[in-house]
Amino acid sequence: MKKRLVTVLSLALGILHLMLIYLFLRDWQSFTTAFGFISWVGSILFGMIMLQFHRTSSALMGNPLSIRLVRSSTLMVTAIGVTAFLIEGITYFIAY
Repeated sequence: MKKRLVTVLSLALGILHLMLIYLFLRDWQSFTTAFGFISWVGSILFGMIMLQFHRTSSALMGNPLSIRLVRSSTLMVTAIGVTAFLIEGITYFIAY
């Protein structure tokens, strides 16, 4: 039961991260709004919690794909969020 729950949560997190990547590619400025920042940071925190759960639990001894999905999607969303804020910062300083 625990293994199934972790797999479902990992897939849901992967889908959430794919949606955030799509939004970033569609309009990177949406990450710099309050809603974008909350969803970005919230998904990263959820990914970190899932990674910590993976480390402390023996629920995934036979499912390394799930932990790779969580780790890679969390790192990717972190990278695109940082990139969005760097772009916003650079355009802000160039404009003023």
